[in-house]
Amino acid sequence: MEQDLSSRIAVVVGASAGIGKATATELVRRGATVVALARGEERLEKAVTEIAGTRADGPGSEITGIPCDAADPAAVRDAFARIGERFGRIDMLFNVLGTARATRIADATDEEIATVIGTNLVAPVYTTRSAVPLLRAAGGGDIVNVSSEITLDLFPYLTLYGTAKAGLEMFTKAMTKELKPEGIRVTLFIAGRTRTEFAMPMSPERAAEARAAWDEDGCMRRVAGAAKMEPEWVAEAIVFAATRPRGQMIDVMQVRSFS
Repeated sequence: MEQDLSSRIAVVVGASAGIGKATATELVRRGATVVALARGEERLEKAVTEIAGTRADGPGSEITGIPCDAADPAAVRDAFARIGERFGRIDMLFNVLGTARATRIADATDEEIATVIGTNLVAPVYTTRSAVPLLRAAGGGDIVNVSSEITLDLFPYLTLYGTAKAGLEMFTKAMTKELKPEGIRVTLFIAGRTRTEFAMPMSPERAAEARAAWDEDGCMRRVAGAAKMEPEWVAEAIVFAATRPRGQMIDVMQVRSFS
């Protein structure tokens, strides 16, 4: 049975596109008050305007955007301070951000390493740290961290991405134990292939090298499902994980294509 979320305040990190945008949309559709965080002020503003058009009738059901580079600790502190000043608490945190760069480690630039590790691992640590006091103020709540099937079948040239997501999975498991006494449930969500705007900036030469390596390794064939899921399907499952009765939790949820 679908829960009414009109009393819930949710923060979605990485809300300007893809699964993050779909998650924010699903929450607003179900009546939640959503704070959308993402880099890129113009893109975030456009996403917030589009999501606002899906608002449910009745109380709650609003969305506001705060531009924030979640890999920057000062930016995260500032964003959550603004959230705390306005709402005093939050009930849910969704870390849905992600990015990748296809490269061999010997060829990886400082920027590529910092971006991939920062976005996929460091950022969720920062957002969780800032969210915990606001979740405590609500008397408990939910955190959902979104990982990838790449941790189950690592792709050549995507070592940075796979390593960062594996670190996120370990962090999530640690938080499941650390935050349980405070009534904060933490769920690891492993997403399969999804039709999103997720992109890896690559030169044509590097793209050809990476695809040749993936073909030789066979990793593309082993990833479940030839088809890609729609982000809305994934978002619905993410919100489901965070809306279980308080006496129940989902430690790990893996969603993949069936075709």
